Amino acid sequence: MQDSGVQLIEYMSGRRRGAGAFLLRCGLRALAVPYRLCCGLRAALYHSGFLLSRELEAIVISVGNITTGGTGKTPLVVWLARWLQQHGIRPAILSRGYGAKATEDGDTDEMLLFRRQVPAVPHLVGKDRCATGREAIEQYSAECVLLDDGFQHLAVGRDLDIVCIDSLLPWGYRHILPRGLLREPLSGLRRADVVVLTRCDLCPKDRLRAIHHRLRDLCGYRPVVESVHRPVRFYSHPSEESRPLGWAKGRKLYAFSALGNPTAFPGTLEALGADVVHHQGFRDHHWYGEQELAWLAHAAAEAGAEAMVTTEKDAVKIQALPDEAPPLYVLAVELTITRGEELLTEILEQVIQG
Repeated sequence: MQDSGVQLIEYMSGRRRGAGAFLLRCGLRALAVPYRLCCGLRAALYHSGFLLSRELEAIVISVGNITTGGTGKTPLVVWLARWLQQHGIRPAILSRGYGAKATEDGDTDEMLLFRRQVPAVPHLVGKDRCATGREAIEQYSAECVLLDDGFQHLAVGRDLDIVCIDSLLPWGYRHILPRGLLREPLSGLRRADVVVLTRCDLCPKDRLRAIHHRLRDLCGYRPVVESVHRPVRFYSHPSEESRPLGWAKGRKLYAFSALGNPTAFPGTLEALGADVVHHQGFRDHHWYGEQELAWLAHAAAEAGAEAMVTTEKDAVKIQALPDEAPPLYVLAVELTITRGEELLTEILEQVIQG
């Protein structure tokens, strides 16, 4: 079983060869032309003042990216929410609400994850983030709103624009959607106030230096912060019995995840010493049906896995696996800033102090 979104990545990246793949890439490139024109026109309308960004009566910090999915926005939003709480600021998180519905109440995977990791922080979902922002201010007395995935949401003014870039896939195959993963031309990075590079521990040092040089060409001397998604522990699902990171060493694990960057998760497991017998990737925000979970359980057993393992973002969407499935564990991670934390906190302090 291979998710269609994962298959498309094979064509975007150029890994899939042959005449058919070449023709498909040509078609995707043609479709990207009107998308690029629309991006440029929209940005020009806001830049000229023809379209206006509406202001909220609160501090607004946007966390977004230049590519679609998988850059580590969610852990950074959690880090920022906790930092604001520690500094006596009441935050709220505003999301657009991509992805399938998780419950009858309309909860998405991100809602469930934020509720688990920052339970005291209101999380509002809606297309009109000015409206949800006002609701956060009026109903929850929010002093700072975090725009989750807000870099391209120009309808809301912001005090700080933070852009996440995955160091493993920084430029989205260098093409605009749908030919590549870029949501807008790389020149858009000039709007960023701060760039946060994620998963830097998995990126070779020479490649990381090259990313820094390229960022300087693209957006000048903007502050660039380096971070890692630091594994914290494993825990069983749904019982939440904890296991140390050393539990994975030498253990045969069947991994599955639905992330924007499908290579990051198995790379983290292998860095912990796990024997990843297989990693089944799905498109970002994928929702698992009962038959799919049964297939995954069967595939894990057939591969001789001692356990199955997934991410926290995936685990919140899974109630239970079939009884015959290998035990399911979840890898808990948190964002840790490894370079530039003092600079980032100084910028945040300036923003909250006005």
